[in-house]
Amino acid sequence: MTDFINADDINDVILAAAANELEEMVNRICELIGTPLEQTTELERQVIAAFGFGAVYGITHRDQLREPQAHALSIRMLIKPFLYSEQQAVDFADDLIRVASDREAHPVMNTIIHRGIDGHYQFTQDDNEGFARNIKEILTAVRS
Repeated sequence: MTDFINADDINDVILAAAANELEEMVNRICELIGTPLEQTTELERQVIAAFGFGAVYGITHRDQLREPQAHALSIRMLIKPFLYSEQQAVDFADDLIRVASDREAHPVMNTIIHRGIDGHYQFTQDDNEGFARNIKEILTAVRS
């Protein structure tokens, strides 16, 4: 008997791996800033989520995901680990997509997303020093 893997199964595996990678990245961020996600302020959670959205962008290009898959991955990231409701996650993901494609819509958030692209690369390369500096600089700037 021969087992066949179809394209949907492969996509499910890729998306599950990407979702796990995003959760690991968020967990690493929380370790580096010394604050569990549930103890962050709403502003900090939004910043970390936007940074994570940059990682979604990096994963999308690396794994050659289609737009609906990237959108689903973004929503999933906002629901778990960030614990936004489904509607909040959909609305926030739509805002992040708009901001990522139009710098003028929200220049600060656009910059955070792009720093998240760099952060994802730092994370995957185990550049903990650069990764920590990247997210800490952003959080320091938005807290001021």
